[in-house]
Amino acid sequence: MTLVEAVDVWKMLGGSWVLRGVSIALEAGDVVVLEGPNGSGKTTLLKILAGLLAPTRGRVVRRCGDTCIAYVGHSPLLYRDLTVEENLRFYAGVLGAPLDPPGSGVWARLGLEAYRSRRVEELSYGWRKRADLARALLARPRVLLIDEPFTGLDGEASEALESIIREFSGSGGAVLATTPRADERYLRVAGRRLVLRDGRLVEA
Repeated sequence: MTLVEAVDVWKMLGGSWVLRGVSIALEAGDVVVLEGPNGSGKTTLLKILAGLLAPTRGRVVRRCGDTCIAYVGHSPLLYRDLTVEENLRFYAGVLGAPLDPPGSGVWARLGLEAYRSRRVEELSYGWRKRADLARALLARPRVLLIDEPFTGLDGEASEALESIIREFSGSGGAVLATTPRADERYLRVAGRRLVLRDGRLVEA
């Protein structure tokens, strides 16, 4: 089952074409790694799939609905002056979604229990990313779009993320993860590997 699909998507930014005729479909159970150098348009494609940017030409079809897609970018969508727990409780309230009790569920898998009372502004980049991933998973999305997910994560956090990605796709979700270069962490979870080159998608 196709969950989200980009059809002949073009995007112009700053007078230049960043994406040129990109077509991609994410199926239930997919784990797709999108590789390309910085500035190649990977983040732009994720934001278009997530509905955060509109394509200049082409279209995106979200067959699982507009609210079934979660996006985790370089800058966490968290309030810096709130604690991790305050952030997650706030987003859970907005989404009408249940929040796992501290010490269980996503708290335990991402190792966030010890940081629940820390303000986001006090966290390292890696821990902010963990908290933002927890935020993204609150709504039980069907599609998870992650920009360079392993950047800034230590070995323990990387293993936890690999496990979450496998569980997510195994339950029928789809994951699209970007990276400048696919190392072994990406290759272990990837079902498909694509490369963004000159604004076009090619098979790796």
